[in-house]
Amino acid sequence: MTQTFLATYEDGVLKPHEPLRLLPQSQVRVVIESVDTPTDEERAQAWESVQRLWKESPIDSGGDRLTRDQLHERR
Repeated sequence: MTQTFLATYEDGVLKPHEPLRLLPQSQVRVVIESVDTPTDEERAQAWESVQRLWKESPIDSGGDRLTRDQLHERR
C-alpha cells in the first residue's frame, strides 16, 4: 500500500498533517521530498539566470532560414 501525505518536521520528529492508515508496529519505507516553495526573490534570480543563458548561448545554426511556404511545402 502506498500513501502520500504532508508532514512537518519538528523537534526531530515527522508529524503527519492527517492520520495514517497503518496498523501499530507497521514497517514502512520513508522517502523525503521537500515541498518548500521558492521565495519571490529566488524565482527572480532563477529567471535572471535563464535570461542570461539565453543571451550567452543563442541558438543559431547559421543556415538558411526557410519561409513559411518552404516549411509547409506539400509534395
